[in-house]
Amino acid sequence: MEGKKIIIEEQGLRDGMQTLAVIIPVEKKLAYINQLITAGLKRIQVASFVHPKIVPQMADAEIICSGLPAAPGVVFSGLVLNLKGIERAAKAGLKHVSISLSASDTHSRKNTNKSIEEAKVEFAEMVKIARQENITVRGGIQCAFGCRYEGKINEHVVYDLVQHHINCGVAELALADSTGMGNPAQIHKMMKIIQAISSDMPITLHLHNTENKGYANLLAAIDAGIYQFDTAFGGLGGCPFIEGATGNIATEDTVHMLHQMGHSTDIDIHKVALVSRDMEKQIGAPLPGLVYSLLDRADIKMI
Repeated sequence: MEGKKIIIEEQGLRDGMQTLAVIIPVEKKLAYINQLITAGLKRIQVASFVHPKIVPQMADAEIICSGLPAAPGVVFSGLVLNLKGIERAAKAGLKHVSISLSASDTHSRKNTNKSIEEAKVEFAEMVKIARQENITVRGGIQCAFGCRYEGKINEHVVYDLVQHHINCGVAELALADSTGMGNPAQIHKMMKIIQAISSDMPITLHLHNTENKGYANLLAAIDAGIYQFDTAFGGLGGCPFIEGATGNIATEDTVHMLHQMGHSTDIDIHKVALVSRDMEKQIGAPLPGLVYSLLDRADIKMI
């Protein structure tokens, strides 16, 4: 396989932290953001604009946005799930947001208290407001490859949502294996079809490693022509509205594998690992990722 330039979006500050029991201080989060920029990350999702009683870790979203460094070439984004969220993101000054809805009606109702059809109507209004505010929108589809509540997701529901997002005017697409149920053959097939629907629109794959298939799914996606992925330092992550959800594929593990295969990312995994090690201290437990604990050990060789 010819080496490709792979774009990584760091999700550790948002998806990675949203289910943590330990509240990470604002100062620490901002320090992590600066470290990740130094490590070469050019896309960082910094917060989600959700109700603080539901996701306490994200109660500081506006404060985080107000403290973001001037970093030319770096895209800071936030996740929004409803009209209130897009209003908050706009007031916070973000110029890039991710707006997602679910391909699972059950998950949609648990996540937003709306059916898929109701969520589609609100999604269109949110995109309209964002574009009026000159905010770039990445349209996301959660549970695109399986749902813990419903099981298999009809792939044509996903394709219809892709077309819906395009019709609404999103600038990018993101397909999420929120439950980690997807498999390489499924990923390869569906991403080929989605690329045909979306033409030249940038597509990101958001992979969770719940069933230990995340990295295999990433390779299947690359083989299908997808070169943008979400990861989280140390493999943190999970969704509070999905039973058994675990972390994202780890930034260090993903980038290490990509570099070994001849792909490029411009990311220094040693510097990312410093963030993961500090987070390990913050929560008092090892993180799901593996590579961060191996880096810089004199007794272990890395290639």
